Amino acid sequence: METRSTDAKGRISLPKSFASATVIMEQVSDTEIRIRKAVVVPEDSYRFREEVATPLTDVDRDHFLALLDEPPAPTETLKRAARRHGHGRG
Repeated sequence: METRSTDAKGRISLPKSFASATVIMEQVSDTEIRIRKAVVVPEDSYRFREEVATPLTDVDRDHFLALLDEPPAPTETLKRAARRHGHGRG
């Protein structure tokens, strides 16, 4: 731990390992600020989940399609939940 003083504008010098780094400052309380290095991801390199979705394997696709053709019977838990939310019969 090291004690440093701020200047008249509230600035402080960080250790050299922070030189030219992008940082995240988080005010934890009135007396504590947390400073940590940030990892910056260029905006144009971020992909939406839909853009990087992994296709189903043949086995998973066949299983999914079979479930659509013949859906399993609802469990008692599902029936209770449906009734509780007004989607059940009686």
